[in-house]
Amino acid sequence: PAFDMWRDYLGLAAVLAALLRERPDADREASAPPDAPESVPASPGKPLCAFCKHNGEAKHIYSAHSLRDARGRVLCPILRSYVCPQCGATQDRAHTKRFCPLTHGAYGSVYSHSGRNSTGKRVAG
Repeated sequence: PAFDMWRDYLGLAAVLAALLRERPDADREASAPPDAPESVPASPGKPLCAFCKHNGEAKHIYSAHSLRDARGRVLCPILRSYVCPQCGATQDRAHTKRFCPLTHGAYGSVYSHSGRNSTGKRVAG
């Protein structure tokens, strides 16, 4: 199948499928519709990926993993697969251009307008 950037952000569909296979409660959460309202806030002990949440992903995606571990290594499978266009960092030390050590303080995001997440849903910009 052809890559559709509005439907499969950095291969999110495959990553999500793998995450759901690894989690014992995946069947329960996978059966909920993706646009279901988020009725229960994440508890302090549960993982939360701020990168995926900021990108407008559904709760079952951003609550399935943490952004970083205690040592600061990137755990988010989406961010881990990203390669910084400025310095080439990826995997454990992955970051976006905004957080690259080579980026100057006056950097402005290329996403000044609202965008869409991996399901095509509009997100605030």
